[in-house]
Amino acid sequence: MADDLIGKTIGGYEIQDVIGRGGMATVFRAHQVSMNRTVAVKVLPEQYVTDDTYIQRFNQEVAIVSKLEHRSIVPVHDYGEYNGQPYIVMRYMAGGSVDDLLKNGSIELETVANIIEQIAPALDYAHSKQVLHRDIKPSNILLDDDGGAYLTDFGIARVLGEPAHSGITTQGVVGTPSYMSPEQAQGLPLDGRSDIYALGVVLFELVTGRRPFESDTPYGIAVLQVTAPPPSPRTLNPGLSFAVEEVIFKALRKKREERFPNAVALSESLKRALNKPVMSMHDTQPGFQRPTAPESASPSPPPQPVVTAMPLQPAYGTPLVPPMNPSLTSSNYSQVYPPVRRKKRPGNVWASAALGGLIGCGLLALVVLIITIIISNINQPARVSPTAPVQGPSTSDGSGEDQSGTIPTLDPTSAAARDNLIPSATQAATPVIAPVGVRATEVVNETLQAIGGGLVYFDYRNDNYDIYKIDLATGVETRLTTDEHVDDYPAVSPDGQTIVFQSNRDGDFDIYAMDIDGNNVRQLTNNTVLDNVPGWSPDGTQIIFSSDTRNNGTFDIYSMRPDGSGLQQIFSNNQRNSHPRYNPDMSVLVFTTGAPRDSSQWEIGRYELASQNYTLMTNNDTRDRSPAFSPDGQQILFLTSGIGDQKAAGDSALAVMNADGTNARIIYDGVGLEWGADYSPDGQYISFSTVAASTGRDEIFIMKVDGSNIVQVTNQGGQVASWIPGEG
Repeated sequence: MADDLIGKTIGGYEIQDVIGRGGMATVFRAHQVSMNRTVAVKVLPEQYVTDDTYIQRFNQEVAIVSKLEHRSIVPVHDYGEYNGQPYIVMRYMAGGSVDDLLKNGSIELETVANIIEQIAPALDYAHSKQVLHRDIKPSNILLDDDGGAYLTDFGIARVLGEPAHSGITTQGVVGTPSYMSPEQAQGLPLDGRSDIYALGVVLFELVTGRRPFESDTPYGIAVLQVTAPPPSPRTLNPGLSFAVEEVIFKALRKKREERFPNAVALSESLKRALNKPVMSMHDTQPGFQRPTAPESASPSPPPQPVVTAMPLQPAYGTPLVPPMNPSLTSSNYSQVYPPVRRKKRPGNVWASAALGGLIGCGLLALVVLIITIIISNINQPARVSPTAPVQGPSTSDGSGEDQSGTIPTLDPTSAAARDNLIPSATQAATPVIAPVGVRATEVVNETLQAIGGGLVYFDYRNDNYDIYKIDLATGVETRLTTDEHVDDYPAVSPDGQTIVFQSNRDGDFDIYAMDIDGNNVRQLTNNTVLDNVPGWSPDGTQIIFSSDTRNNGTFDIYSMRPDGSGLQQIFSNNQRNSHPRYNPDMSVLVFTTGAPRDSSQWEIGRYELASQNYTLMTNNDTRDRSPAFSPDGQQILFLTSGIGDQKAAGDSALAVMNADGTNARIIYDGVGLEWGADYSPDGQYISFSTVAASTGRDEIFIMKVDGSNIVQVTNQGGQVASWIPGEG
């Protein structure tokens, strides 16, 4: 544990307390004895010292910062090791981070301009040295006690012209999705204008108190970065002038050549905009083109983001906001909900539809984008022969010992058991992690065979999002869909015969169904709004899902029969309600609920169907989402960014609470972002997705319900698994 260092002296530095925790390091306040001064010491946690990826990133930060000497870049004083743990000694910033300032909402515009004015030259200086930061965000801008602003954390920075080290960048995308440029989200080559976009996101957040794009998952946010126009900052902060809004819009242009050429140009434009009134002649003249609303946006097909390798996000990278205090009661909506009139779309015409953030773990972002597409007949996908068995799953914490309620600390994305890596017999290049003295392949095979059944999930491969299934006993994976459009968020029926999923095959996202073998694809909903994240009733007679009925980012909950008939609205409160799931006797629904454009205020809602009583099961200052009842109905599994004083390391940990909302607790929190969690049919296991260090992609993992005995199931990518009932 990192806290074990408090009170110790390492390399002449007396460790005093923790001032920050991130995905790859813990930062301490310390006293340098020789100089009698306070410093910040950044330490790589002990459990990652055997992981080459973390060591390389840590060393890279030292190498880069050592050659960047600028008054607005946090200086590094020293570097060393303590009991094998590398550490970096930096100047201590008494003012904390800009992220700390955001805890109380938006920041005064003059203060914002002052921060940007200091950071901009530092960013341009780094670019002049061919260094891309790639992770500009408020938590990486530190403040001294005199108003000085400093850029920090070059752990994932990239030196232009140097080949990417596979151990550092792995496959795909690194960075924080909320601040990624469109080209970074797609895994395209980057230049300094990518950092300019991130600085524009920071500027948007500082003046409005929220980020331009919010979704439930990294995937959803990345889609929005690539496809959706940012909302108007003036709708969130009416005190802003059009001139300031124009500066933000230019920084957030999707095409890099339309952004500011450098950070100083952005800063100077912001300073000029401050001197303009809220309404002026300049505001009505052509200048920067404002993005149109999603309903009328240009109907060009959006590029698909590559988000198979999401970042390890610092727990303190997400600003805290005041908790939501809803006054909603059952009297706020009618007693009976008639079926909603679903507008049919004319065939063979150009359609403009909103493409919202595709959510994971079942929630989705706002309505965003528009796709131009000619509506065509849905073709059944050609059946694809099963691939070779997936080799090289890994297992962590193989002891199986009762942790007595403690949260496992050995993350599946680490390589803490480096000495126990044993090549698979059929794929020697792929390592597997096993307990000491036991062949890993045998342990994993026995575990998966004992579980039985299989999993259905989606992933981005072959330049497309498709649905796959894997047999847990044999490891054989089969691709189920081959359509050129997005197919994702599958859910398997209780009898294991049918899969429902969401797809944009007709231009917007509707609910589809297919047989368990991928045949007989049929469209169940047909409208011009966004339908998402379907699920099943426990008896298999209903499909439940969410729909953006009003096309404004608020979602209502619907049910229908498995053939698409009997559509009925179940719940509506003019909030964003998503990921609905029944309890075993179908008397209660739980779901994510909250403001359409502020995920920090999302909570777990509970709706009793007979009494129509609606309550909040969580009501705090952290983001809670994607609930699911255990098969016995006694517990609810959900995702959280923190419970009490315990904040999730990657802004998303796996948690459970009793069915009545009591005894909420985190059961697993790795260094990355865990999502897409669900119970096995027998209630003994939990599946979830997180980034694996072995592939750099989101993979499917399985663990026992207490958070122990973690097994990696996929090694080619996998997101949001749904269980196929088996005998295990």
